[in-house]
Amino acid sequence: ATASVNDFGRVVSPTIVRGQADGGAVQGIGQALTERVAYDAETGQLQSASFMDYALPHADGFLGFKTAFDTSIPCKTNPLGVKGVGELGTIGATPAVDNAVIDALDHAGLGAAAEAIQMPVTAERVWRALNLKQFDASPFKLV
Repeated sequence: ATASVNDFGRVVSPTIVRGQADGGAVQGIGQALTERVAYDAETGQLQSASFMDYALPHADGFLGFKTAFDTSIPCKTNPLGVKGVGELGTIGATPAVDNAVIDALDHAGLGAAAEAIQMPVTAERVWRALNLKQFDASPFKLV
């Protein structure tokens, strides 16, 4: 589980704020686990040029976000007491997921893999790290 604490000020539309916070978290999780720009090593041709080839998560695939609001302290720089929301959940989600995978690899006795694995920490990269006797960082480098 990941938690994100944000200062929203006064919340005018809880549905929009929840959507921004949860959607941002999904974006951060996607960055950590799936999003990758791939080029052909020989030709330099972009291989992930469309959404058919570029893995983007969708918010509807993630259930169970618990988003709560504490609106007791309004912003003091404007009469409405509001703040911009943006996609604040992105900020904490990416390093939280990445560090969880690194910690799991380290606890599995794969410290070298934990130090060398790069984002995105795809299932294939984790599988390779778990199954390699002699860890070589080269399979983890993006092409």
